[in-house]
Amino acid sequence: MKIFTILLLSLVPSVFAFAPSHNVAHNNNKILSTSSTAIFSVADVKAAFKQNPKTFLLDVREPDEWAEAHLSLATPTPLSKLTSGKWMDNKTGIFYPGTFPIDRFTGVSIVLNSNIFVHCKMGGRAKQAVELLQQMGYKNAVALEETFDELAAAEICDVVAGEIQGLTD
Repeated sequence: MKIFTILLLSLVPSVFAFAPSHNVAHNNNKILSTSSTAIFSVADVKAAFKQNPKTFLLDVREPDEWAEAHLSLATPTPLSKLTSGKWMDNKTGIFYPGTFPIDRFTGVSIVLNSNIFVHCKMGGRAKQAVELLQQMGYKNAVALEETFDELAAAEICDVVAGEIQGLTD
């Protein structure tokens, strides 16, 4: 019996090696986030851009909304695009819905340890996007509580108009 117990206990760490490290439950390919959305102020966003080049402001509004007006520092990542496609959890080998966000200046996926602030017109889509991003492993993704109009008025950066010119506009 002792040998069986020792053998069983020696296997426990290897079992946990395959468990997801993030705090998200999966149920039939649906996201069930157990983490809360942090609240950041506009001052926090401005400071983050000055302090860390791995900071992104994702605009999850749709392309027609982006074309009307957008923040010049923002990266267009429509929620419809973010939720399309599939990705594989490299720890479990299970596929989930979603597409990794692309850095508009480099044309490659945003690295996981980046600071990501997400905004939309009113806040609902931003919260959905953050849940998906956290499931994908973006631990530093947060939804901004401010509406697009409030962010524009806060003068984080210039507000410009124009369509998305491709991955690297």
